[in-house]
Amino acid sequence: MPPNDQQKQAPKAYILGVGLTKFIKPRGQVDYTALGYEAGIKALLDAGITYDDVDQGIACYCYGDSTCGQRVFYQFGLTKIPILNVNNNCSTGSTGLWMAREAVRGGGGITGKDCVMVVGFEKMFPGSLSAFFKDRENPTGTFGAMMAATRGVTNAPGAAQMFGNAGREYMERLRA
Repeated sequence: MPPNDQQKQAPKAYILGVGLTKFIKPRGQVDYTALGYEAGIKALLDAGITYDDVDQGIACYCYGDSTCGQRVFYQFGLTKIPILNVNNNCSTGSTGLWMAREAVRGGGGITGKDCVMVVGFEKMFPGSLSAFFKDRENPTGTFGAMMAATRGVTNAPGAAQMFGNAGREYMERLRA
């Protein structure tokens, strides 16, 4: 049904370019700044644009200080664009893409953006994922307690158990 005066469709948003770095083991040989820069340059080249065309930046990472995104984006140039940092664990990348889509479509309070650049980077520690801040409550504590009560907990890495049990629950609910 075509939109009428009361029904307006939001503008479409497109991914114009992508860039990917090599996945490497966390041995400290390559810093997050180099990983983010390489991915960003590759995406700009793939899109056929320059950094001057970018209206907003979104940096996606989990293991880093609060303004690692600014550090990565400043390598492309200091153009006075807003740069947002996103940390949403395993959903960080998809959250960044959603935020960019909403910015282009005029949602989320950020309007008038024609081009939003999303860069994801991560420099992890060797071994399984674990809580970094030991002096405060773990954000997955409630989920962990529920999992322990309903599914039990093993010596396997916590993230693997969370995702595995989420898959089991999905299969049980949908009888998949």
